[in-house]
Amino acid sequence: MKDPFSVYNSNFNKKSGDHKLDWEEGALFQAEEPDDYYEGHATESKSLIYVIALFLIFGVLSIRLGYLQVVQGKQYLTLAENNRLRVQDILAPRGIIFDSQNQPLVDNVPSFELVATPADVSVNNLQQTLQSLSELVPFDVNDISNKIIQEGPHSFRSVSIAANMPKDTALLFESKAEQFPGFSIENNPIRQYKEPEVFSHLLGYTGKITDKELAANPSYALNDYIGKSGLELTYENYLKGVEGQKQVEVDAHGNLKNIHGQIDPQPGQSLVLNIDGDLQRELYKEIVAKNGNKKAAAVAINPQTGQVLALISLPGFDNNLFSGGISQKDYQALVNDPQKPLFDRAIAGTYPPGSTIKPTIAAAALQEGVVNDQTKIFDNGDLVLGGYHFHGWKAGGLGSMDVRSAIAMSSDIYFYTVGGGQAALNIAGLGPERLDKYDYLFGMGQKLGIDLPGEQPGLVPGPEWKKQYFKDPTLQIWYPGDTYHISIGQGDLLATPLQVAMWTATVANGGTLYQPYILDKVLDNNGNVVFQNQPKAIRAGFIDPKNIEIVREGMRQTVTSGTARSLDSLPITSAGKTGTAQFDAADPKATHAWFTAFAPYENPKIVIVVLIEAGGEGSSAATPVVKETLKWWAENRNK
Repeated sequence: MKDPFSVYNSNFNKKSGDHKLDWEEGALFQAEEPDDYYEGHATESKSLIYVIALFLIFGVLSIRLGYLQVVQGKQYLTLAENNRLRVQDILAPRGIIFDSQNQPLVDNVPSFELVATPADVSVNNLQQTLQSLSELVPFDVNDISNKIIQEGPHSFRSVSIAANMPKDTALLFESKAEQFPGFSIENNPIRQYKEPEVFSHLLGYTGKITDKELAANPSYALNDYIGKSGLELTYENYLKGVEGQKQVEVDAHGNLKNIHGQIDPQPGQSLVLNIDGDLQRELYKEIVAKNGNKKAAAVAINPQTGQVLALISLPGFDNNLFSGGISQKDYQALVNDPQKPLFDRAIAGTYPPGSTIKPTIAAAALQEGVVNDQTKIFDNGDLVLGGYHFHGWKAGGLGSMDVRSAIAMSSDIYFYTVGGGQAALNIAGLGPERLDKYDYLFGMGQKLGIDLPGEQPGLVPGPEWKKQYFKDPTLQIWYPGDTYHISIGQGDLLATPLQVAMWTATVANGGTLYQPYILDKVLDNNGNVVFQNQPKAIRAGFIDPKNIEIVREGMRQTVTSGTARSLDSLPITSAGKTGTAQFDAADPKATHAWFTAFAPYENPKIVIVVLIEAGGEGSSAATPVVKETLKWWAENRNK
């Protein structure tokens, strides 16, 4: 049996000590006098030489021994101990994510993971060993080989080779483990998402930490998991637990012999969301039932606080593919899918908002005195300016419109006029500068600060933007027609579904733009609240309450007598605005379908926005989804 305190390492098992001094006996002295002159001194001289040589030899050995003991002794002791005792990391389970009803949306499940310990792997036949191993467990041989080599021959940190292995594959490896010294199976916790298609963009996913991420997070283990997108990324600092450790005894090949002690890992802290899981499921179900798996998005907000109650992007994806270590084939299938399932349309998709913007234009026109609630503008279906025709959505027109009926019936002619002016009526209109001002005040052209990565600001175009965006001088001119277009949510104006929800919420609550937020609170492992989120107002008071109320009344008439009368049969009062937005100049019939609504009308508690890409008319594609979801909400949540 080998001495456990001895060093058994291929780099240090060679003897160093067979030193020879090679010289001729008379090489040190060349006598010029006759030999008999030194005859009496020969023996004495030779003895002196031998003594000096011996001192030199012992001096060299002493220096070398001192170097080994003092300078490198600690390193060799560490190597010796690591051949006997090692400390191994135990990955910590991540915190659980709960919805507002305290229902878990994720779990942690055990997973078999094949790892390598570089210090125990023979570099000489590494490629051959990995090739043989890949016949049991498929992986990229060259990639793993590079990782092991880069980690260094004295590293005891685990290098991940294959995660989430099937149990039978793990058992097969264990039966052949002696053929692969330095390789072993670990049991690590990984994420399991309960309803990936419904919550995929909201929750995001985890994956193996990359070299770049590890450099930014040196406290993580080499084979650790980290949040990559969604809430998993935003709240990584809370969800990440504290690794445990165990002291194990191994043989010279790294094979486990005994466990001497263990410090259990500490699970991460848990998140409680504002998301109502049942509402999210209902909204998702209605979109799919009425539009199939078309590209779509939906957002539900509490207008009194900015709390996000639901957030959906279709099509979704299976985020469990990532948590277990996604294959290159599956990843390429997602990336190359023309439906772009990884793209979060709710916060990053930017679209012309169409008529959903008209309530904000009405509020701006009232605030600036361009019109009042009694001003009448006749909608004959066509506004002519400089020989150009700007048509309304209804041929022949809608007749005489005031601000309330213009919102309810979505009169394009009315909003062309209040936005860009009409000389025949002596109405100057808001103009591009004031439109830009109020678009900004209502949250357009900016990130609203939702606690998810990837939010986009949209675009509010204007004369200065046009000068900078286009290189051709003929395209840099801002025309009155440009103002007309953005006044009805068309042209180059772009907004996200989240922004539409937030400006609807601003109207619903009487004039306060809140920051949208998903996280409600964070709990430690004993259920104590360690962080409580609070509503944050971005801005307020920029529209007079009486003007906001007029706009609210117009949105109520949309339901009672306008373009969304189907909602009037609900068991709850509501208000809303339809939107049909052209997105292809070559095909006027190619339109996105929008609908935004809030309820109850008297004291709004929920805003719902639905967008169906290329869905046609908002009233036929998006409105039915909102209607059925509000019906469910009225029956299950309006208490």
